[in-house]
Amino acid sequence: MSSAATADDIRLQDAGEAIGATAGKAVATVRRTANTLNEGKERLAEAASAARSEARRVVKSTRKETKKAVKSAKKLATSAKKSVKRIARKLKRR
Repeated sequence: MSSAATADDIRLQDAGEAIGATAGKAVATVRRTANTLNEGKERLAEAASAARSEARRVVKSTRKETKKAVKSAKKLATSAKKSVKRIARKLKRR
């Protein structure tokens, strides 16, 4: 009887090891998948952050260029007004 019990014990032990190994592989796969997803999330977050900072930089440079263009246009308008006034004075003198 003891030999039959040990054979059953061996079968149970083999089955337990097989189940444990399968469960271990499943857990490892889940961990690996979770790590991959986290890496993907991190990459997405980094890409979003980079895109945001790039957009900020572009907006800032565009704003600067716009201010420069407005300033230049104001200078040209002022200069044109002065020229018109100067010509008007010259014409009055004639």
